[in-house]
Amino acid sequence: MLLVAVVSALLLHAASVAQAQTLRLAYYNQTCPSAEAIVFDEVQKAYKVDNRTAAALLRLHFHDCFVNGCDASVLLESGDNQAEKNADPNKSLRGYDVIDKIKARLELACKQTVSCADILAYAARDSVRVATGWFNYKVPGGRPDGTVSKLSMALANLPPHNQRNVTLLAKSFTVKGLSVDDLVVLSGAHTLGVSRCGTFQYRLANNNDKGMNATFRDDLRRRCNYNAANVAPLDAGSQYGFDTSYYANVLANKTVLESDAALNSPSTVNRVRQLKNDPSTFMRSFELSMGKMGALRGSSQGKVRDNCRRVRM
Repeated sequence: MLLVAVVSALLLHAASVAQAQTLRLAYYNQTCPSAEAIVFDEVQKAYKVDNRTAAALLRLHFHDCFVNGCDASVLLESGDNQAEKNADPNKSLRGYDVIDKIKARLELACKQTVSCADILAYAARDSVRVATGWFNYKVPGGRPDGTVSKLSMALANLPPHNQRNVTLLAKSFTVKGLSVDDLVVLSGAHTLGVSRCGTFQYRLANNNDKGMNATFRDDLRRRCNYNAANVAPLDAGSQYGFDTSYYANVLANKTVLESDAALNSPSTVNRVRQLKNDPSTFMRSFELSMGKMGALRGSSQGKVRDNCRRVRM
């Protein structure tokens, strides 16, 4: 039995290594040379119309990878079952129209060649590029598209925004082979975007919430004004700039989500300080952590959907 278990473990490891090796830089250079340029062009166009697009596309990639690996299952519409996008944490996701435009152009240029999963990964990278104006890290391609999307899987896998215990929050990462440091670094993506007041309004009623600065809480009360549909920046004062001010707000207890407030904990606060004080370290670390997250694999074996919203190949 022990021998069987060891052999099985080795086979599983070999399979995972083989899958990871399929991701490579310049993946479409031969089959669709214009692929990454088309993705960037559409992201840039969308960003010029609405600069909230950068946060939306980053969030789509994150919410996709954390459920069943980076397989674009978050884009699928509901069919016989409720899809991931119908789970409460995903109902506020945006950017689907941008992905549709990218996919339509790619299908014209190189039919059924570029996966929706790779489009999400490239679009997330290009979101950072347009938000900074310069930071353009490398992203490998070769992710297959998934064929299964279930609401229950999203609920079971997405890190909870209302978790203040950083150890429990980190389990959502470590179970996927990511680290506590990846949690701290990838949370830095919250330097972009907003959150609806209904997501965090429960915190505004608690004057004893030591994870929130009292003056900041009063400002949020005025902004929200008891309207769950109102929004507040995730990074107060810098919601459109991809920078390290998010970490300054974590240290000052000026974050709207408890999962961000959790990073001001003894086990993570030193890393938060480092990233706040050294933007170049943050950028390098973000590239590495995005690479690790972007390599999370689903169960599909090489399929490319012809439409990112449906399963038919």
